[in-house]
Amino acid sequence: MHLGGSCKGAALTAYKVKQVQSDTGCDVSVFFGDPVPERFEFHHGLLDADIPNLKIYSAALYGTPAWRPEVIWVLHPTDESIFRLVEHRENDTVLFVGQLTPYRQEIVKTLNGAGIRVEVVTDKYGIELAELSKDYSISIGMPYDAERSQIRYCSTRLPNALAMGLIYIEAGFDLRGVFEPNELMQWHSVDNLIDKIRHCQNNPARGLEISMRGRDKVVKNWTFDKLAQQFLNVKIP
Repeated sequence: MHLGGSCKGAALTAYKVKQVQSDTGCDVSVFFGDPVPERFEFHHGLLDADIPNLKIYSAALYGTPAWRPEVIWVLHPTDESIFRLVEHRENDTVLFVGQLTPYRQEIVKTLNGAGIRVEVVTDKYGIELAELSKDYSISIGMPYDAERSQIRYCSTRLPNALAMGLIYIEAGFDLRGVFEPNELMQWHSVDNLIDKIRHCQNNPARGLEISMRGRDKVVKNWTFDKLAQQFLNVKIP
């Protein structure tokens, strides 16, 4: 039995899950991708219910008080049916997709001051993003704020941007063991981000080469289908 992250807040309880497992003897897997710690309570309840054959996978909250050692970390998956490899036109304007928090506003302001134009999109995360991305060649990721843990944390935009073939420069989250240095570009200060954006603007083929290696890693390991195989412990050709 697999429970998606949307089960949080529903009528489903840890007791009911345990009852079904007891009646059927099935394995139980749960995926959780929401970065809001308060919403992890259901999953804590499952862990505390002593349910046999339970595995909980999470793409968020690593390094926060909500994390527990029984949880298995995974990268946010991408949906290949939506975020397909497309052709992107050359464009020096950099695309950022996400909420424009005060922390991110300061970064964008600094980039603008350095002569780098940034297009901020706050409301297109699905199929609209796949279409919008065709007008850009470079996209960046930024931390939500300065306080959150930057260990094994990244948004869905990372795998989605790579899957679509964008040159993507991610924030300096600790993703060792997930990507090799030649598979993902990351920035560790705003000055470093400026340098990497300019390098990709002047050498797009080099930036794309790195991102396409990252895309191969995502497509082979971090799609919904691939994670479903891992959750269900089955092999699908």
